[in-house]
Amino acid sequence: MASQVSKLNYVDRKLGAPTSGQQTTRIVYDTVVPGTQKTAEFFKNFAGKSLGQSNLTQGKLDSSESMVIKTITFMEGFTGSGLTPLGAAHHVLCSVIVGNQTVVKNLPVNFNQGITGQPFDRLHAAASTTNQGVPFNSDMSPTELRLLTDIVIPPQTDFYVKLETDGDFGENTLLCVLSGYGKIFSAGSSF
Repeated sequence: MASQVSKLNYVDRKLGAPTSGQQTTRIVYDTVVPGTQKTAEFFKNFAGKSLGQSNLTQGKLDSSESMVIKTITFMEGFTGSGLTPLGAAHHVLCSVIVGNQTVVKNLPVNFNQGITGQPFDRLHAAASTTNQGVPFNSDMSPTELRLLTDIVIPPQTDFYVKLETDGDFGENTLLCVLSGYGKIFSAGSSF
């Protein structure tokens, strides 16, 4: 099995992207307020968002950047009650689209949430009142999906995360965080 570093280098080479760059831990995040919709899409609309709402300005990485997604984390913010896990009241499915391919399709996120949730990936202990000791709400934790297969986001390739539910998300703010290994631009000795 290839490591995330070698997989990212392989994809960059195949696409002709720069393979030199600063290796780093990469985190990208986006928030949406879907209202009474049954679908929420992250990393698609960046109009009027501040740095606290998203750390990207477009739905793709720059030409000298790439990333391997290892963890997808979701949180749902209710006014006045802190952060709670996504889908506590409804069934929620997650899809990740990179370029024109759906690389994760209809993954149920409800396994890994709430006090009684069980870990989807079998790498973590069962859900508890805290997220590995970090309390968010008095009795809830964020929903985290740890991926066993590396998902590569190549440079200059559109990507987004889509959530679908059987209910609706209400007026709550939803947060999606993608984290893993990445490369960013490094001038090195060329300047």
